[in-house]
This record gives sequence, structure tokens and C-alpha cells, in this order.
Amino acid sequence: MSWVIHWAIALVSAYFAWRMRKQNIGLTIMSMCVGGLAGLSMGDIVVEGRQIGGFAEFLKVSITGGLPSLVTSIVAWLLMLGFVVGLVFTVVIYRREAREADTKRIAVVELRGLVDTSDTPLISAISSRFVGRREDCRIDLRSMVSSRSLDVAAALRELEHLPRNLRQRRADTARADMQVVTGGVMQVPLLFYAGMLLDDEGRVTLMDWDRIKEQWRELTDVDSGARFQLDDIDSVQPNDEVVLAVSASYKAELADIAATFPGLPLVQLYRPNPRVNALWSEDEQAALTQQFLDVLSDLQNRGVTQVHLILAAPASLSIRFGRAYDARNMPSLRCYQWEKGQTTPYPWSVQMPLTLGASAIHLPTESQIAKA
Repeated sequence: MSWVIHWAIALVSAYFAWRMRKQNIGLTIMSMCVGGLAGLSMGDIVVEGRQIGGFAEFLKVSITGGLPSLVTSIVAWLLMLGFVVGLVFTVVIYRREAREADTKRIAVVELRGLVDTSDTPLISAISSRFVGRREDCRIDLRSMVSSRSLDVAAALRELEHLPRNLRQRRADTARADMQVVTGGVMQVPLLFYAGMLLDDEGRVTLMDWDRIKEQWRELTDVDSGARFQLDDIDSVQPNDEVVLAVSASYKAELADIAATFPGLPLVQLYRPNPRVNALWSEDEQAALTQQFLDVLSDLQNRGVTQVHLILAAPASLSIRFGRAYDARNMPSLRCYQWEKGQTTPYPWSVQMPLTLGASAIHLPTESQIAKA
């Protein structure tokens, strides 16, 4: 039964996406006029052209057994005039969109750190509804964060160039004419930091990698209504360092958290029955992000100074959380990488910058957690 529900949700999402697509009003007028003329032709048409001095005086159209010939002629003339008007609109709109496509920019930021998506780059999956010249701004960190050669500090330095690269791509283009589309398959702390870097880049559209279909997708599904539940926040004391475990796409490993952060209080924010490859709703992600911010604000009000973030979430939500995080009004935050089966399950983290212009810092976990 569940597959039927998901199929129905996908069908409804596809319908609304089709209904909301950008339409050319000229083509609409032309199709309506053609339909009207086709409707007139359902009867036996008689067309008479009278001429004076070699020039057409008027065109007379009539339908046997139908409307009076004068009415039919007027309707036919109006429909043909409407077709011409629609044709003019189509040409004008086409030329305007061509100018916009030349003026506007679409910066496509694909973040590569884990899976090789070179066969299906993000830039090739951008919908035609995005008008503008596509600029490939991919960031490939796989050589820096592979299991054989881990250099997170170098990866962070590479990510720091992202805002500057986007400004260079924009050049003299107005900010309103710049659209950023981003997505990636990368370590969660780096995705969160990339989100922070994209916070001031205006309009940002998030896409994600569908693990089942092995293709990029926009977040167009219908909101399921599922929200985070919150546990254990009332036990937090002032000045505590706190572990915040967010289970969005799968459950955070509580045993690994206890082994890595002995003695630290744990606050859990989790979706009931989280599932991988399931968060494809823009509205749902926005609601979950608001809950995440509410918890950070609550921890700030309780006097918490440091949050150790364990984030089990899809890439798009990790980036969204990073965009929403405000270090000026929220506790200091470190986002951790999980490695299954390691002696230290969360071996390293990224300390998010506290001030504008500061750099993120790579922190090995062994040197940070000493409260056993």
C-alpha cells in the first residue's frame, strides 16, 4: 500500500510542476484561435472572396445550417486576427527571453566529495525553466578527503573560494540576474560549511542526488507533514557543551555518540522512522530547518556555549541548515563526520566560523573531547 501512496504523491507533484511551468501567452492565444477555427470547420464551410479592381474587398465565411453568415464571418476574422496577435506575442516573448538568457547567469555549484557523478553532472540536469547562461562552478574535493589521503584543512581552504568565484562569475551582472543552483555528494561537515558560504549569495535553489534513480532531482514532492520530535533538552544546564543529534534521513548512532562524547549531555531532534532518499519536499525541508533553528535558539537561551552537531541528513538539508545557521546569535557549532566501524566513530569535525570573514577550522576529535 505504501508504494501506491508514494506513486500518487509523485503523480500529484508532477502535475503541479507541469501546471506551474512557464508558459508563452502568444502560443496559448494561437492554440486557442486554431481551436476556434477548427470548431467552425465542423460544418460545411463556404468561403467567398469578392474583389474590386484586383484587390480583395472582403472575405465572407458561412457554415451551412449554422450561424448566420455575417456572424460566422466576424468570428472567423476575429479568430484569424487573434492568431496573428498571438504570433506577434510569441516572437516578442521569444526575443525578450533570448536577451534575458544572454544577460542572466545560472551558477551551478556541484559539490563533489564522495560519489563520482561526472557521468551525470549537475549542470546537465538544470531545468529549462531556469533562464540564463549556465556557469559551471563545480568544486571537487575528492582527492583531499578520500580515505587514503585526508586533508580536511585543504578542502576547507578550497571551499573558502566559493563566494569569490561566484562574484567573478557574476562580473558586472546585476545581483537580481544571478541564480545559484547547488547540490552535491560530500561529507556532511563540508556541506554544512558550504551552506554558510552560500548564505549571502541571493537566490539559491537546492537539488539532490537520487540514489535509486542515480540522477539529480529538484525538491518538488508534496510535504508529507512529518516533523522533528525533540528529546532531552530540559536536562541542559547553563554553560554546558551539548551534543545535538539530528536524525533526518537515518537514525544517528547513539552508541557511537556515547563512545565519542562521554559525559556530554545529548539532545535529540529526530523524524519518526527516518528513511534514506525520502526528503524531496522544499516545504518540508523549510519546516525542518525552522525547527533546527528553534532548538539552537533554545540552547542559546539556556546558556549553552558549544554545540557538537551530529547530522544524519541528505545533502540538500545539510546545505540548507548551514545557510540558516547564524553564528552571531547562536551557540558556537562543530559539525562532525561519521565513519562506521572506526575506534572513534566521529573522528573529525569542522568548527564553523564565528565572525564574518573568519575561516572554518578542521578539528580532530581526539584532541577536542576529553571529558571521559
